[in-house]
Amino acid sequence: MMRVVGIAGSLLSKAYVRRLLEASGRELPAPAVFEIWDGLDQVPPFEDGPLPRPVDELCHALSGADGMLVTAPGHSVLPPQLGHALDWMSSQHGGTVLLGKPVVVVTSCLRPYEALWTQTQLRRALGAAGAVVYGADATVAPGLGQFDSAGRIADPAFRERLREVLSHLSSTSLAKSSA
Repeated sequence: MMRVVGIAGSLLSKAYVRRLLEASGRELPAPAVFEIWDGLDQVPPFEDGPLPRPVDELCHALSGADGMLVTAPGHSVLPPQLGHALDWMSSQHGGTVLLGKPVVVVTSCLRPYEALWTQTQLRRALGAAGAVVYGADATVAPGLGQFDSAGRIADPAFRERLREVLSHLSSTSLAKSSA
């Protein structure tokens, strides 16, 4: 069974990107176990020394996962805590936790260029940690009516595009298990 760890690039529990992460997790191909990692607010800036407990917990969660799903808001810079987590994972302290691991990135942006900026930064940081990143064009504008009453993404075309991108996680997981 495929196991995916999700990280919302916002610290607010009711943030749009958190809802987007939850909705995206519902679109994972079955059978999949989706676990949202909620320790982002505890991740300190990178520094040499012992691995902080929240970073160790994140590395442990990711080491047992087949893939990762990241949602982030569109900004000219990454949210600081998300940047801190990526710094740790791409350091020698993060080890090889993301090496070869498929990662799907979904951004929530009002304008297409914001999505491009955010996804470029995430691709660079995740790539530095050895991840294989998918979903460069999986973007959705925040707003009312983006989710149905069940919390799923309301736009059928975007939901289908998201499923297509998320299928990279299951195909990579299947390839690993048959090797």
